Amino acid sequence: MRQINQPPARKATLRALLVRKSLADARQRAAAARLLGLSESDLLAIQHLAWAGALTPGQLGAHLRLTSGGTTALVQRLLRLSYVIREPHPDDRRSSLLRLTPEAERDAGALYAPLVAALDGIAEQLGDDAALRLLETIAVAAEQHADELARAADADRPSVPRIPTPGLWA
Repeated sequence: MRQINQPPARKATLRALLVRKSLADARQRAAAARLLGLSESDLLAIQHLAWAGALTPGQLGAHLRLTSGGTTALVQRLLRLSYVIREPHPDDRRSSLLRLTPEAERDAGALYAPLVAALDGIAEQLGDDAALRLLETIAVAAEQHADELARAADADRPSVPRIPTPGLWA
């Protein structure tokens, strides 16, 4: 991508607008979760599944930064609510895929429909692809930063000492 020298105020304004959007996303997620009777992690799982189409439980847990136990509990909650279904993995018989149910798509979709309509209206008004290129570049940068932070968090995780307990094995 070509570097363009912009005045510092313009760069700060762009960052401020992105922060506002990010904070609005967090408020929307909190409110939508409450309206659906879910935790924010549950709703974030629904968003990841909506974006990906299907994920293994391990993939979903990695996106949410959950332990395997936390992922199992989350998946069980969403299964009980009929918001996800489990289906056999087409390439790995030992694994399964999680997909959203029509109920999840309907319930969550209804809450986000006004925002989607507003965004569609904005997209119709854009005359060229400059805004799309900007947003794509921003999305890639944000995803890369999220991946870097996740790797750093994993590397910083304290290791658990493995100390055998002889009395249990004797």
